Amino acid sequence: MKRSISRESFARMLDSEIKKSNKKKSFAMDAALGRASMESLNEHVEKSLATSDAFDQESIQQDIRTSFKRDGVNQSKIGTHPDFVHLAETDDQENHYICSLFLDIKNSTRLTFIYELHEVVAIKNTILKAAAETVRAMDGHVHRFMGDALLAFFGGKAQDKDDSIINAINCVSVLESLMTGTIIPVLEQKYVQNPKADYLGFRIGLDYGSHDDVLWASYGFRGVYEVTPTSFFVDVAAKLQGIAGKNKSMLGRSIMEEIDLPEDYTRIRTRTQKNKDGEIETISLPNLPKSYTDGEGRVHTYKVRELNHAKYRDLLPFATELKESHPNSMVVSCPGISFKCFIVEGNTLVEYPSVSRMLDKNLSLKFKVTFDKSVHANQDFPLELKLTKRNYGTEAQLKGQRGTFPITKTSVIKDNNYLTSFFRADPQIHTDSTAYRGLHTMEAVVTDVKGDVIFKDIIGVYIR
Repeated sequence: MKRSISRESFARMLDSEIKKSNKKKSFAMDAALGRASMESLNEHVEKSLATSDAFDQESIQQDIRTSFKRDGVNQSKIGTHPDFVHLAETDDQENHYICSLFLDIKNSTRLTFIYELHEVVAIKNTILKAAAETVRAMDGHVHRFMGDALLAFFGGKAQDKDDSIINAINCVSVLESLMTGTIIPVLEQKYVQNPKADYLGFRIGLDYGSHDDVLWASYGFRGVYEVTPTSFFVDVAAKLQGIAGKNKSMLGRSIMEEIDLPEDYTRIRTRTQKNKDGEIETISLPNLPKSYTDGEGRVHTYKVRELNHAKYRDLLPFATELKESHPNSMVVSCPGISFKCFIVEGNTLVEYPSVSRMLDKNLSLKFKVTFDKSVHANQDFPLELKLTKRNYGTEAQLKGQRGTFPITKTSVIKDNNYLTSFFRADPQIHTDSTAYRGLHTMEAVVTDVKGDVIFKDIIGVYIR
């Protein structure tokens, strides 16, 4: 996973889907096989492909979950959320918060003009499978597929509300990375007749509804039903997906305000148009296109923002080599230099992967930058390490602590023992603590003797 998320696994999944689409045609052409033997071979191939497919799907989950320090894989099945299956075919109703994610594949219709239909099925199905595995990797639940679209939920009775919101936001960022760094390159490599596949992309809408604003119920009648949530915020997530651009994710006001997501990691959606003088102008679109009037005649507008993928993606707990490979990344990788955050629990240090979960207040943190022997062998010393803390959010502002806080620069001297058994990669350590609700960051920049940046990474810390 150094340069992409499970690119080889996705390529094998696509091969498997294509083989499944082609196998009936292949068997029909083999007149030498009897009916019984052909059915037996068909069954054998289906089992073999299914086993391989399941392995590669789990590989996508494992790649992502390993980076977030999560054990095992999420085996939840598509369909009714398991926490509300008891409502099926009843008149019972239940309030419970949920994050709703709507996704579709932008420009997938164009595939039918380039590929044969069985190939279109294989491509779309593989992309949706990979998207579903990404949702499950982030502890989400896939509710349904709808053509080239997917609906998923984050949250449940045994899941922390704040962590569910974080998982949902992280998921849309990982999905964008998966599309641009894995799916598109594999398609371009596999299909020479379509050397550029970057017309494809995910469009995602995401929002959060609180306990009192979401009502779960069973729709339909006996044998034909669906347990689903009813909420303005579920409906809005679908509308947000509809206005999202290619490889863009739109967030509603509710999800942003619930965890005090910094404005630095979002941006206002815009469009360009010609004015009356024929000049091109940019129009800001800070709200949903449609406003709503309530029963008392009051008009309601709804704030929406686009997730700044390039900036938020740099916070994901992936290898610096992967993050810097994406367009507009500010990350700079250097073999032998690592930057990590740890929670101090008594005499134990527990690694906290960037933006992986919500931390309680008043925890002690240690930020470590480590230089191994390859750095001492290959870089121009002395090096300089600069750490910069950025606090965001309402609580930090009320305490006069919102803003940028440079940490004292540290000079790193070359250890001439790097070729001996006495060498120890002693880290540079900064101790801090969790204090204010929201997302905050610590950035590490390493420069060499000439002042050139040889390493740059950033860790995001969510605080409850």
